[in-house]
Amino acid sequence: MVGSLMPLILVVIVGIAIYAWYKKRKANREANPFLSSRKNKDEVWKTIKQFLKDNNEQGKEILDSYVCKRDHVDAINPNGSYLYKKNKNYELKIRKWQRKQLNKELKAKGKKELKAPAARDLFVVVFQTRDSKTGIKDAPRCFECEVINTKISKKEYDRKIVINKQLDYDTEMEWIAPVRIAEAAKNAAMEKRLAKQKEQQAKKDKKRLMKKQKKAQKHANKK
Repeated sequence: MVGSLMPLILVVIVGIAIYAWYKKRKANREANPFLSSRKNKDEVWKTIKQFLKDNNEQGKEILDSYVCKRDHVDAINPNGSYLYKKNKNYELKIRKWQRKQLNKELKAKGKKELKAPAARDLFVVVFQTRDSKTGIKDAPRCFECEVINTKISKKEYDRKIVINKQLDYDTEMEWIAPVRIAEAAKNAAMEKRLAKQKEQQAKKDKKRLMKKQKKAQKHANKK
């Protein structure tokens, strides 16, 4: 009885693994509204085109682009190292103390106290272009933009993308490059595990089928 249930149990386990992987991928896409659909990918292209237009750059072809969400200044990456988390917590305590001291001074002067910075949907758009006539490639660049969703009715929001400023590419890549490498490695590892599970399941299914066919053949020979 237990043996007959094993294939079903394995199928359920593989199904759960695939579902978990899908949910994680979906969550990552939803966390980055720029990349969650084809429509939003077109928004990235339009935003880069707007950046080029604002900087009076004509005849430029977009070769490559990707987007990274900028974490809140007080956010702590749960996947960070022990030293990173320790330093980040220390930074948070210093900022909190500084804000407290400044608010004491403002309160004494009858002025409005400062609040912790609000969460914003900030993104860094990294891209590379080339001259459509000469084919000469430009150095990779990046800029910061913000997605602003304003509620206009019970179920509707007005979505607006505002370009804040051009950024220093090398400075931003200090945090973007490790994030992209970690994501790529994690996705590759997951895909490898799923492929291995699929291969193992296929072998078991084939073995079970051959056993079933052999049994059927043996039964037919007896007749």
